[in-house]
Amino acid sequence: MLILISSAKLFAQSGAQEDLFSPNNRLKFANHLYSEKDYLRAIGEYKDFLKSTDNDTARFRFANSFLRIGRYDEAAQNFKILFIGSKLEEEAKLFYYQSLFFSKDFNAFQSNYDSRLNFPQKYSLTLDRLNSATYFLSKTNLPSEAVLIKPFEDSLQTKLIYFYQMMKNPPKKNPVTAALLSAAIPGAGKVYTGELTDGLIAFGATLLSGFLAVNNFQHDHNFRGWLFTGLTAFFYGGSIYGSAASAQIYNARLRFNLDSEIKIFFEERNYFLPKIDL
Repeated sequence: MLILISSAKLFAQSGAQEDLFSPNNRLKFANHLYSEKDYLRAIGEYKDFLKSTDNDTARFRFANSFLRIGRYDEAAQNFKILFIGSKLEEEAKLFYYQSLFFSKDFNAFQSNYDSRLNFPQKYSLTLDRLNSATYFLSKTNLPSEAVLIKPFEDSLQTKLIYFYQMMKNPPKKNPVTAALLSAAIPGAGKVYTGELTDGLIAFGATLLSGFLAVNNFQHDHNFRGWLFTGLTAFFYGGSIYGSAASAQIYNARLRFNLDSEIKIFFEERNYFLPKIDL
């Protein structure tokens, strides 16, 4: 009797264990992890489920989990599986392009877009905007202004035109010009780069030390004369070098601020991507 009871318990436990890891329960657990944004563990559960069962939604979520954790190449490869004969073909193609975009492989994105390779017609406007974003973010091989801003509504076009003009013709400062200005008038190069206070200080320091050098030579204080002469040369040379460096810093700050502004513009609007909850 004890043997029969023990056998029954073992059978029940074995059955429960098998049921726990059944494809249906694995899918439920994977979906739960996915909904909780625990994408790394969801990948493992979806992977085991898809070994025995083909399911478009599960495969889409499997691929999207890779996208969410920044494994873009794996995401792109898994979205490709849904390109043929899937009810989620259009969504998979859109997310494939997203994988290229967020991996910052803008050349591959633009190449696919231009050739309409794996192009989701259902989301053509979204892809048009995302393609424009690749040029604004990379600032290379810029097409015409009209082409880039066309996919966006009128209320946004003024801002995008501003970005475009800043990319094409940034108001940079020339380091050589800054240096020559300070060579002519100490501190003038700093004023040219917008550093008015530094420019006035450089001018004042050079002028004062030069005056003191001349004054001490006139009164036969040669040691102090040469001391202030050295200081004058130091301030004068420093003004020239500092002005050239100031121009370079100005240009770097200009690039950084523009990059940040463009990035924030698209991030705040989620890159104009539709909300797709599958």
